[in-house]
Amino acid sequence: MAHLTAQELSDLCDAMMGRMGLELLPAITKANREDSLEDLLSSLGMSDLLGGTTNPYEERVLGKVIVLGASAVNVDKLRSTAKKAGFDPDRFEFHLDYNRLKHFDFGKVRDTMGYVAIFAGPMPHKTPGAEKASSFLARVENNPDGYPTLIKLKAGNDLKITNNSFKHALGQLAQLEGTAMRRG
Repeated sequence: MAHLTAQELSDLCDAMMGRMGLELLPAITKANREDSLEDLLSSLGMSDLLGGTTNPYEERVLGKVIVLGASAVNVDKLRSTAKKAGFDPDRFEFHLDYNRLKHFDFGKVRDTMGYVAIFAGPMPHKTPGAEKASSFLARVENNPDGYPTLIKLKAGNDLKITNNSFKHALGQLAQLEGTAMRRG
């Protein structure tokens, strides 16, 4: 591509500033997930905005994990399993009632840096936040840059929240975060 003229650069800058409000949060969220946020800010001459964060996993380690889907295992048992695996059980937000999930606003999980992962079990197909996709899970799979990492809780080939599927998901989360799970 040929170099732009001063006027073309000015026009590009104006166009970029006009879109910044809509595109900035998704872009920095994606860079954060891909551990390239520091590079992005550096290329923009804004490295100082990180304020001395030295651990690239700091936000992920402190972020919440939302657990969605019908479960026969109660919340206390799942929290205990997380704690035994070396995770802070308060990091987990549970929404396990199938009927309530029919009205849960799944849109709150999109483009947020508050959640680092979605643990998904069986849930209704038509829900708020699925938009034009056949289900919320399809929406997440088709738009991975707009959502936290999706980890499906499965027993065999079926979505199912069991103690074992939850332990397996915790193992995947530990790998994602570069942490070691303690054996419980």
